[in-house]
Amino acid sequence: MLYCVTQENNYYLPSNLLVSQHRLRYQAVIERQSWEVPTIRQLEYDGYDNLASVYIVWCDKQGIARGTARLYPTTLPYMLRDVFSHLVEGELPISDTVLEGSRFCVDHTLPTDVRKQVQKELVVGYLEYALDHGCEAIIGVMHPVYWRNLFTKNGWPIAPLGEVHTVPDGKDALAARLNITPEIVRSIREVTGIHKRILHYPETQERRSA
Repeated sequence: MLYCVTQENNYYLPSNLLVSQHRLRYQAVIERQSWEVPTIRQLEYDGYDNLASVYIVWCDKQGIARGTARLYPTTLPYMLRDVFSHLVEGELPISDTVLEGSRFCVDHTLPTDVRKQVQKELVVGYLEYALDHGCEAIIGVMHPVYWRNLFTKNGWPIAPLGEVHTVPDGKDALAARLNITPEIVRSIREVTGIHKRILHYPETQERRSA
């Protein structure tokens, strides 16, 4: 099941998916990738986990987060602008119609076919949330291989915002923009094979299908 989770609606869920996704992030970025970011009680978080954050969370039948991705408004100070602006050529947006995406994580212990399906559903969740809220793009920074495997391969082309740079951990990073157009929506639906609505809003009636 794929949920849109916030600090406001977490109460309506059968399990604490907000905490569960922080635990999954700890496993993904602390245990596996050794990031130097804040942790507490085996939960990973940063300064962009707050009331403005929206999480697209894939959970199993036991209510445990197995995939997560964060969306954040660019009308507030955001990570790409605050921390990684040197990766961007030109001005970064401050707009109600552009979101920042980050912390895209999938449980690496899942079987390969399940892991790929979770990735597809998270990508579609990004799309559905953005369309539901009148957004025209999502921006962010990732390793180039992640952009390719998560988005390009699922029918969502990226528009680089600068050149590939080597960051302090020795890995390559690329800032990019995911535009949202009717053609891209059709491409994502076709490539992923997900044509019906999958993103659920726990506290409200289901929003209009993308």
